[in-house]
Amino acid sequence: MLGASSSTTADVLVVAGGGGGGGADLSSAGGGGGGAGGAVYTSVNLTPGATYVIEVGAGGAGGPGNTGATSGSDSTMKLSGTSVTTDAVGGGRGGRGGGGVPPGPLDGGSGGGGGGGQLTNKGLGTVGQGNDGAVGGNNLFPYRGAGGGGAGGVGVSGGSAAATGGAGTSYFSTNYAGGGGGGAFGNNSGGAGGTGGGGSGGTGATSPTCNGSPGTDYLGGGGGGGNGTTSGTSTGGKGGDGVVVIRYPGTVAVATGGTITYTGGVYVRHTFTTSGSLVMN
Repeated sequence: MLGASSSTTADVLVVAGGGGGGGADLSSAGGGGGGAGGAVYTSVNLTPGATYVIEVGAGGAGGPGNTGATSGSDSTMKLSGTSVTTDAVGGGRGGRGGGGVPPGPLDGGSGGGGGGGQLTNKGLGTVGQGNDGAVGGNNLFPYRGAGGGGAGGVGVSGGSAAATGGAGTSYFSTNYAGGGGGGAFGNNSGGAGGTGGGGSGGTGATSPTCNGSPGTDYLGGGGGGGNGTTSGTSTGGKGGDGVVVIRYPGTVAVATGGTITYTGGVYVRHTFTTSGSLVMN
């Protein structure tokens, strides 16, 4: 809860950037899907005359080949001049494909999925913000990486079936923060991304389809894992950038900042897709 005395009570959604999906080497197992950015939904008392500093986290980069992906960045809403902050944690990266070889998945808002063969490695989610990624599939064909966690569910482990990303969660009639799907090997298809902007795992053994799909920007979805290839390497999908949404009842804005929209003559909404400030009248 932010603020103390106020004249306006707002619903606030803070979504961090999603984690990048793991890439894969030549003839290796598929990369793990990135975890979704953490999603925090809360009520905030907006203080007249106050300024709230908004930081929107970027999605993490997908892993190229045997190089590790990066996790997403945090998103925050902070009452200026105080330590009162609402913080959503960036999604954990997906693990590299390649029989359990590091770099592995990381913890985050939602955890990244393990690369194929990472039988005990998964990224853990943050309580109240997201869920765990899953462990990678065994070292048997089709060598699947695991799905990253989402705000609404855990990732699916790699195995004989495609490893999907964990489902996101609906806020303001939109799904946010879905996990990235895991990659596979060769002509097999990777897993679908979780609802809420998760990127899908790669498809086929050659570029560009073998690369994981990116998570959707401003939904905080995790990037999809790359497929193991028969020539060259694959790259995991970039994680989706985060977003901060502030909604309060009324027909007249009582603040400036973000993109202001009006919903059905009932709510005013400020949407921040880049960092900025909400300045109360």
